Amino acid sequence: MSDKEQLKATAKTLIEEGKVAYDNKYYDESVSRLGEACQLLDEANGDLDPANGDAYFMYGKALLQLAIQQNNVLGQSAQASASKVEEQQEIAKEQEVESKNPLFQLNAVPDFSNTAEEENDEEEEEGDDENAEDDFESAWDILDVARVIFEKGEDKETKLKLADVHLCLGDVSLETEKFNEALVDYEKAIEIKQSVLEDNDRELAEAHYKYALALEFSTEKSDQAVPELKKAVEVLKKRLEALESNENSKGKGKGKETDLSKGASDEIKEIKEIIPDIELKIEELTSRQATEKEAEALLKAMLSQNSSTISAKDISASTPINDLSTLVKRKKAPAKENESKDDNKKQKIE
Repeated sequence: MSDKEQLKATAKTLIEEGKVAYDNKYYDESVSRLGEACQLLDEANGDLDPANGDAYFMYGKALLQLAIQQNNVLGQSAQASASKVEEQQEIAKEQEVESKNPLFQLNAVPDFSNTAEEENDEEEEEGDDENAEDDFESAWDILDVARVIFEKGEDKETKLKLADVHLCLGDVSLETEKFNEALVDYEKAIEIKQSVLEDNDRELAEAHYKYALALEFSTEKSDQAVPELKKAVEVLKKRLEALESNENSKGKGKGKETDLSKGASDEIKEIKEIIPDIELKIEELTSRQATEKEAEALLKAMLSQNSSTISAKDISASTPINDLSTLVKRKKAPAKENESKDDNKKQKIE
């Protein structure tokens, strides 16, 4: 066996181990195995070789899930710390009430002994936040390598893999609250999937739903979230109709249910549970957006009224306080009468 073949065989074993760890949600172990496999494949096949695409894609997904997992742990830790602070504040209030002399409250004196530990905890939390950002950035970088590799392919399978990579890139942006960046990748994923999949494929519904989530929190296109959710429902209803039609077309009266029909019936049940959830989200989002638009219109009206009041005040303020000439209307004397009086005065002087 040549050195390249040995490297490929070792990489294959690592990929299998990485997949098993991924399926069992041991993302840390999965990242370790898949990262090593990618290095071996680069050495054996060269950088950005099409044969390396699947390993990089799996590696990027494992990094993304690890980042999400660690971010959730950090969130729970922060929530626990906040709860602990609230408990300490409540205890301090109770102790303060118990003391009858307001000038001598030893129980209400703050405990300074743990200040250093609390500062260290805060520093550790900040460090953990930075590590979480690094994990998401690493996931993005590896997924982007997979994107470059899959863009070289023209067959249907490779195109679908490319679409899935764009979905994962969108997920990274969504998790890091870069919603406008997520829109670009979700749009590309939908474009690719629509070009190669049937219009009732559940993968399309998933893409539309994720796109709607990014739209909901985007700065400029939030009003497009509801139509996108409706597209997801439309795809699911088409899928449901196709499944039910296939089931009805099969021979009735068969006593034994086949594995295929069992799988179809399970999917029908699942879709019937998903559709009402999305429709509820549509209703809630529509109501919320309507309320936000009303509040925005009211705010604009108030600001417009205030601006007109301010402009009137500015005009009055520009006039000197002790100068009332602008408010007094003077009556002008006739010009001819004034000229005749001046002529008489000149004659008398002469």
